[in-house]
Formats: sequence, structure tokens, C-alpha cells
Amino acid sequence: MNTSTILLAYTYFKQPWSMSTGDEVRVHAILSNLAKSYKVKIIVFNISPFVESYELKTVDNVTYVTLPKRFYALISRITRWNRHYDYNPLMKITHYIDEFLVAYKLRGLLSKSRILMVFGTMSLFSFMLRCQGARKPLIIYDPLANYTQTLYIVSRKNFLEVPRYGLYLVLHKLEIRAADIVVYPSRIDLENAQQMLKPKKAIVIPNPTPVCYESTEEYMKYRSQRTDYDRLYFILLAGGRWRANEETVKITIEIFNKLPPEKFKLIITGPWQDMKKYVKNSSIELLGVVPKDKLKEPLAISDYGLSPVFTHQSGTFLKTLAYAAAGLDIIASPHGLVGINLKRIKSKIYLVRSEKKFEETVRRLVSEWKGERRNREALTCDEALTELKRSLEEALKTVAR
Repeated sequence: MNTSTILLAYTYFKQPWSMSTGDEVRVHAILSNLAKSYKVKIIVFNISPFVESYELKTVDNVTYVTLPKRFYALISRITRWNRHYDYNPLMKITHYIDEFLVAYKLRGLLSKSRILMVFGTMSLFSFMLRCQGARKPLIIYDPLANYTQTLYIVSRKNFLEVPRYGLYLVLHKLEIRAADIVVYPSRIDLENAQQMLKPKKAIVIPNPTPVCYESTEEYMKYRSQRTDYDRLYFILLAGGRWRANEETVKITIEIFNKLPPEKFKLIITGPWQDMKKYVKNSSIELLGVVPKDKLKEPLAISDYGLSPVFTHQSGTFLKTLAYAAAGLDIIASPHGLVGINLKRIKSKIYLVRSEKKFEETVRRLVSEWKGERRNREALTCDEALTELKRSLEEALKTVAR
């Protein structure tokens, strides 16, 4: 790619630049890296019911344009619908019509862009572009893949979920057939998709690291703010409000409630303040949603990162990569490590296959703690950028072939 290249992207996610979820980390990290490394002009569109005309925001050389969901707004007025929250039933019903309207509106830009790229679950944007005559190289990043795979897993246990799985499988096939190349964030996602859908060409761009430090000095500055080494520090980056994350928070609080408060400190981040009703131990702290740049401090002062996920869901929990970036040792279930290339991780990993084993491991580590200060190595942003750039270069070579 060269400086004249315009990469036109579409994302289902509303604010990727906030990087508050794993999906948003993937979108913004990849696009901002492309913009910085290859001097590419990148314009990203999405649609939202919360804007009336459009909103424009440029972050890290990536321009995000949010357009209104006009059909949703029209039906809302006609039906007097007032439940305007994300993923509400009317939004789901009208979403694909709004996508079609946006695809039609953007058809003039297609001739100016060299590459088209689509991110996200529950999108048929690429299929609609093809229907309108788009002939540019079209790349899709993880379309419906994780959600379809999750529904497949659930449908094997619940017959009532079979129709829902079938619907998303049909949508997924439409999206895949419209793509020249399909990108997945891990080898296991790619292998599952190849078995289910057999895309024409599929490649892996590994999950980007959600947290990094500007320098070793920055990491040590945060690390030095901890003065209490008489007890172990644990951290759980609990993520968004999904069932697997909810179960993880409940299990973790239940186990740490039983421990003597003078022996540990547990930090939990994410939108889980309502879980305070379960907290019975003064050494458990719920910080709420913490901006990405503010996560560096609690990670730097901690000793162990937690990823005890015992519900089988597809996808990768990026919390594990965040722990590794801060040099933490990690207590994780097999599900918490799915999609992670363990060769990238220097941390010691304690594998726990059950809630009982998780509790036993935590108790043992707390009882054996001697207050030592360990030398740790954190990931710098230059290292993270180099790693992602290498992955993107390999992917671009595949695209060019």
C-alpha cells in the first residue's frame, strides 16, 4: 500500500477508539497501525441511533464517521418506540435495512478507495457492497464468526437455540461469500471457520495486546507506587457484561471472600459495581470501568492476573494478553487461554480446570507468599507495535498474492 491508498472500513462497533472491549481493541489497533506504518488514509464508518446527522472524530490518524440509523429512527417515531439502548429488539430488526441505506449512500466513495474492509459481528455490509457492484479487494475481519460458533456450541445443548444458530449461519455464509479474504484473530477461530464455512482465502492477524507501557521507566514509575508487599495483589479485568464474564466475577468474589483480608488485595475492573452486594471482604475492590491508559497502574502493582473462565464461549479473552504485557503471572482456565499463542507469553501460567482447582491455587499462593519483590519485564509500546506490524506485513503479502 502507498500514501495514495484510501482504506474504506465499516465497523459494527460504535466507538472503537475507546478500546473498552476486546473487539474495539482489535479494530482500532489494526487500523491505527496501518495508518501509522503505511501512511494510509483510513476512513471508518458506522451507524448509530444516537446521532441525528453525523459525527466525525479522528484518533491516531484514523477518521471515524458515525452516521444515523434513519430507518430505525423512522420506525421508532411511527411505533412510539422509546427503548433506545444498544441492541434493543427494534434495532436488531431494522439493522440490515439501515446498513443497506448506508452502503447505498457510500457507493460514490467506492471508486476512490483501494481496499474495502469490514469489521464486526452481525453485519452484512460487505454483501450489500457486492450487490451494489463493488469490485475492490474486500477484506472481512471476523464477521459473525465468534457469535456463530458460540451459538453452535449452545445449540448442541439446547434444541431451542437451533433456529437461531441456523439464521446466523445463513447470514455468515452470505458475508463470507462476498469476501475476497477473511481475517481471524487466532488460529483456532480460523480452523473452526474453515470447518464450518470453507472461505476462499483466510488468514490470521493475531490479537493485538490491549495494554503496553511507553517505556520501562513508565512501568517502574507505576510499579514503585506500591509500598505494601506484605500481601499478594491479584487483578481481574472482568470485561463487558457477558454471561461468561459475569460468572467469572461471581466465582472470584466468592472465593476471595473466604480469605483473610490481611493476606491479599483483589482489584476487579469493568462494569460490575452491582456485584458489590456479594462482596464480604474488605480487601476486594471494584474499580468500575477504567480507561485503557489508566489500567497501567493497577496492572503494574499487581502480582497475578486472573482469567478463570469456566463457561465455553468462542473467542479470545484479551485480559490474558494484558496480564502478560504487565509481566504478571497468570491463573487461567483452558477457556481463558483459547486463541492465545502461548509462545508470545513469558509469564508463568497456573492452569486451573475447575472452580475447586482455582480456589486451591489461590489459597496456596496466598499462604506461600513471603513478601518478595520480583523483577518483572513489561511490554513496551514500541515492542507491541513492532509485533503487530510484523503480523500485518505477513497478512498484506497474502492479500497481494
